[in-house]
Amino acid sequence: MRNTDVSRVSSSPVIALAVVALILGACGTRTANDQAEAASVVASDSIVAVIEDLVEDYYETMTRRDWPQYEKHFWPGATLTTAWQPPGESSSQVIPTTIEAFIDQTHVGPDSAPIFEEHLLEQEATVRGSIAVVFAKYEARFGSEDSVMSWRGTDAFTWLNHQDEWRIAALVYSNEE
Repeated sequence: MRNTDVSRVSSSPVIALAVVALILGACGTRTANDQAEAASVVASDSIVAVIEDLVEDYYETMTRRDWPQYEKHFWPGATLTTAWQPPGESSSQVIPTTIEAFIDQTHVGPDSAPIFEEHLLEQEATVRGSIAVVFAKYEARFGSEDSVMSWRGTDAFTWLNHQDEWRIAALVYSNEE
C-alpha cells in the first residue's frame, strides 16, 4: 500500500507541472493568435486605405473622361451591371456590359454631352484576403449648360488582387430612387 501511496504522491507534482505547462502553453498560443490577429487588422487597415485611394482615383479618372486610364482600373472582361429601361422597352432590364464594350460606347454615353461628372460622396470598404468590396455613394451631373441632369447613386465594387495588383472584377450600380 505504501508503494501505491508513494507513486501517487510522486506523480502529483508531475501532473501539476503538466497542467501548468498546458495552461502556459495555451496562454502562449492565445498571445500568438492575438498578435497574428492584430497584425492582420493593421494589414487590413492599410489595404483598406489603398482600396479607398483607388476608388477616389476611379471617380476622378471617370470625370476627366480619361478612358484608357479608366479601363486600367478593371481586369479584362470585368463587368459593369445595372438595371435600366432601354428606349422603346416597356420595362427595365438587367444589363451587364464588359469594360471593353463600355469603353467602345462612351461616345453615346458620357462623351455625348459637354458636362459629365461623377463625384464620390462616401465609401465603405471591406477587405478579405485578395477580395475587397466597396459600397460608394456618388453624385453625377450630365448634360449641357442649358440643361443639366443630376442624380445620386450607389456603386458596389468587387476588387480582386492578383500578383499584387488591385483591379475591379465587377461593378454594379444603381441610381437612388
